[in-house]
Amino acid sequence: MIVRRTWGLALLSALFVAGCAGEGDEHGDEDHDHDHDHETEIISRVELHFTPSEGGETLTFTFSDPDGDGGESGVAETIELVAGTEYTLEIGLLNDLADPPEDIGEEVAEEAEEHLLLIAGEGVSGPASSSGSALLSHAYADLESDYGTNAVGDDLPVGIVNTITADTSGTSTLRVILRHLPELNEQPVKSAELPAMFAAGEALPGDVDVDVSFDLVVN
Repeated sequence: MIVRRTWGLALLSALFVAGCAGEGDEHGDEDHDHDHDHETEIISRVELHFTPSEGGETLTFTFSDPDGDGGESGVAETIELVAGTEYTLEIGLLNDLADPPEDIGEEVAEEAEEHLLLIAGEGVSGPASSSGSALLSHAYADLESDYGTNAVGDDLPVGIVNTITADTSGTSTLRVILRHLPELNEQPVKSAELPAMFAAGEALPGDVDVDVSFDLVVN
C-alpha cells in the first residue's frame, strides 16, 4: 500500500497494505519474479520516534490507518522539530489489526538483509534524497549486523535507526519508504547503491511495503 499525506496518490489497490505485492511505484519499478514466497503483512501504523541526541523528551509522530484495507483513509500527524537539533530517529512498524498487535518491525529486523527503509521527501537531504530545499539532513545509524549475522554480501544499512539533523526552519514533507528486497535467482539484490538510485529516480529491485509522507515543520 502506498499512501501520501495529501491522499492524492493511490498506487496499489489497498489503502495501506504492506505486502510486497509487486506493484510499481513512482520510480518506475515493475513487477519482479523473485522466485520466493512472501506472506502478505498488514501495517496499520508507522511510528517515528525522534530523540534529541543531547538528551530530552522523545517526540513521536504516527501514521495510523485503523481499518487497514478498509474504506477510511489513514492519517499522518505533522512532524514538528526544532532547528539546530540533532535527533536519533527510530522507526516502528505495527499491525494493530491483529490480536494481539504484531510488531512488523521485528520481522524487518530479522530479515535485515532483505529490507531497506528510505528517508526522502522535499524536506530531506540524505542518501535517498537530493532535495535542494531540504530542512533536514539524514544519515543511517544502523547496519544489518546490528540485528543478527550479516550472512550475505556487504554489511548494509537497514534504516530502523537513523540520525536526523534539523538544519533550517520552514515547512515541507518527509517520506518513509520500506522496500522488501528478497534474493533474485539466489543472488542478493540489496546494495549500497540503492539509496542513490532512488534519489536519482531510477527503478529499484524488490517491492514497496510502505510509502507514507508526513507534513514537516521545523521551528
